[in-house]
Amino acid sequence: MRNPVTTRNLKYNGSAKPDWHGDLVDAIEGRWLMVYYADPPHRTEAKAEIAHCLRYFGLDIPLSVLVSFDALGRVLEYQCDAALPALVNGREISFIDLDLDIIADSQLIPRLRDEDAFSQNERSMAYPPEIVAQAWEGIGLARELMETHDCPFDGSAELLLGRILAAEG
Repeated sequence: MRNPVTTRNLKYNGSAKPDWHGDLVDAIEGRWLMVYYADPPHRTEAKAEIAHCLRYFGLDIPLSVLVSFDALGRVLEYQCDAALPALVNGREISFIDLDLDIIADSQLIPRLRDEDAFSQNERSMAYPPEIVAQAWEGIGLARELMETHDCPFDGSAELLLGRILAAEG
């Protein structure tokens, strides 16, 4: 089930983190595009090894959620990035990361991260007020989705990973 895409995490000033390569695996009603990474190039915040990742790219919301899994398909961590809605251009999916993150463990215990980076970049990159508002809206939405156990915090990420791994054999 190969459906290769390149994903780009950009900053407001146009700078970019290294591209990730994965497979587009699903979409939900104009809200989310989901990309699977078989060999994710990072570790959890606690430095745990990650075997698989799914990123939920928000298409109509200021949020992107990276779900990290261990080798048995158990969630290790959710990283919720306040971000401008993702853009799709051919086989490239990109989003502008607005610095603020919520990190949550498998029990959905959230912690806000990178407030200092957000404040610094708000000044140095001259975020307009509507961008600042979208960043905080994304953080609020992440918290709300966790509290209500809505997608992707409802077990659907684990089910999707299971389908992907079964299809790979």
